[in-house]
Amino acid sequence: MGSKKKKQNQNNSKSILAQWGFPVAVLVVIIIFLISNFTINSEESAEETIKKQTTTEIEGYAAALKSRFDSISGLAQGAAAVIGSDSLTDPSKTKELTDRLCSITSEVYMVIITNPEGEGYASGLGEVDLSSADYFNNGSNIVNYYTDDNGLSDNDAFVVSVPIKREGNKIGEIYMLMDPKALIGILPENNFGGSLGYALITANGDIVYTTGSASTFSGGDNLFTNLQGATVSGLTVPQIKLRAEKQNKMMFSATKGTESKSVVIAPISVEGWQLMTLINQKYVDNIVGNEMKNARKMIINLAIAIGIFLLFLVANAIINKIKYGEQSKDLADKADTDLLTELNNKIATERKIQEWMTENPEVQSLMFLFDIDNFKKINDTMGHAFGDEVLRTLGHQLRNEFRVTDIIGRLGGDEFVLFLKGIKSDDQLHREGERITKFFHDFRAGDYVKYSATASIGGVVVPRDATNFQDAYKAADAALYEAKRRGKNQLVFYSKDIAGMESIRVSDDVEPIADYRESLKNK
Repeated sequence: MGSKKKKQNQNNSKSILAQWGFPVAVLVVIIIFLISNFTINSEESAEETIKKQTTTEIEGYAAALKSRFDSISGLAQGAAAVIGSDSLTDPSKTKELTDRLCSITSEVYMVIITNPEGEGYASGLGEVDLSSADYFNNGSNIVNYYTDDNGLSDNDAFVVSVPIKREGNKIGEIYMLMDPKALIGILPENNFGGSLGYALITANGDIVYTTGSASTFSGGDNLFTNLQGATVSGLTVPQIKLRAEKQNKMMFSATKGTESKSVVIAPISVEGWQLMTLINQKYVDNIVGNEMKNARKMIINLAIAIGIFLLFLVANAIINKIKYGEQSKDLADKADTDLLTELNNKIATERKIQEWMTENPEVQSLMFLFDIDNFKKINDTMGHAFGDEVLRTLGHQLRNEFRVTDIIGRLGGDEFVLFLKGIKSDDQLHREGERITKFFHDFRAGDYVKYSATASIGGVVVPRDATNFQDAYKAADAALYEAKRRGKNQLVFYSKDIAGMESIRVSDDVEPIADYRESLKNK
């Protein structure tokens, strides 16, 4: 009696576990998912907010720089228009104009006006020759430069070069030399929780000018070179390069050695330059952490409420289920896969093609049955290892050439099947026939010895010539046999009349049959 009761209790326990265990496990999974999702979304939202605020502010810095360049450029263009007019032809007045222009703004420390050969007058210096200066402009467009030596006073400068024209002809050039420190001085030195580093970079990442706090990422000649060996998050280095080329704003974090920075890049729209601002990553992390405080409190409370035991139970069940599913899938895949070529094996190929034909009885498809010409000779003369390499390479290239939805399989030895689903027209049949022959025309195998293997191919159209796999295989095999009889190295399409089977040669020296397309329509 006691034994019976004990057994009944055990059954009840199993029943309760079956009734409540699964719902509780599902509930735990849902709560875990919601917590994880909430955590990820909260952190991503906080990071996105900080990123948006920061990039917007740096865009303002870039806009301020552009405004200064445009202002100096506009001043130079106005002067060029005056000099180019008939109203100012006296050289002494030209000299006076350079001095007057230089005094208008504190950012410009020198104004130079030259003839097309580079000879002219510089404010405060007198006569000069710029023909050997690296910023001497022979062109006819407005250009901005940076030079670390202006060639006249051993100072660096941002240079705005504006051509002077009279009646459409260039008669000279006006150069406005700006003090980089005065120009970049409009940018804040301390913000975002510490001292900032700045650099002007090109779309290729070349560093034009740096100022502010020194950094590994603004040193040297190129940003992308500096990023080598760094841990970058937010964007990959290829994405950074692509955005830089497209002049798009961006923000990412980079760590190299003991230095960790948030890098913000915003276009200036002057000569394709972009303003790169370097911010201490610790500041950004702290801001994100503050945004996450409330979220963390709620997450902790929920985690405690769930309970360690239930969490472990569900996690263990999920892990076991995942492992079982993966193992089952691996076993199924291995059972269907030919080990040498990684294509479908014979059993899987037949099953998948038959399933398709059964489920899509009215859909026109195309099946090719082919094998390597003289494959025994390849094994005998070059070795079985090379023969295996030919088959392995063939399997790899077939997978790359045709759709993943098509069925490609190895039936054994050097015999293969290619089943192309959904062939909509006779024209497409013709194109696929030419495609498979071109594939073998271009096929090469071997790493050191490039071997050109040819194939004999039999083609059959379903459901026109067969409505199941066995009949399709027999028809294709008959066409394959006919291809070999006609000399190999060609594709033959099945016809009940063997003499009427149409073929396409693989070799270039034999033209495809001219009436091939019409013959398909007549069958």
